[in-house]
Amino acid sequence: MDGTILDNPTLYRQLVGGLVYLTVIRPDIAYLVHVLSQFLSAPRTTHYSAVLCILRYIKGTLFHGLYFSAHSSLSLQAYSDADWAGDPIDRRSTTGYCLFLGDSLISWRAKKQTFTARSSTKIKNRALTDTTAKVILIR
Repeated sequence: MDGTILDNPTLYRQLVGGLVYLTVIRPDIAYLVHVLSQFLSAPRTTHYSAVLCILRYIKGTLFHGLYFSAHSSLSLQAYSDADWAGDPIDRRSTTGYCLFLGDSLISWRAKKQTFTARSSTKIKNRALTDTTAKVILIR
């Protein structure tokens, strides 16, 4: 692991908590916040630096956010993906999905799985299952 453990991780935890709240309207930072939230128990200086980079990015893109078009079609489209054993420490995979209603993003998620997949096919099927469940819930 790079960096030293922070002496007082309270500020890191507060910043990451605020970023988690912000992902409600900023899906572009959702995956990064997901990764950084895994280090709340023992954050390092490199993690804190990454949080500061996200804050600088947000400052530079203040007027970016969700856009809901009144003129787009009402067709529901879903996209999902997964990495196989993407975490180098515990070899667990991350799955995610995005749901669009016409041109508007209406739902998204990135989640680290609780199990270690034995194949890329198994984890891709899990991502597809999660996405399908969300589509059924929305329809």
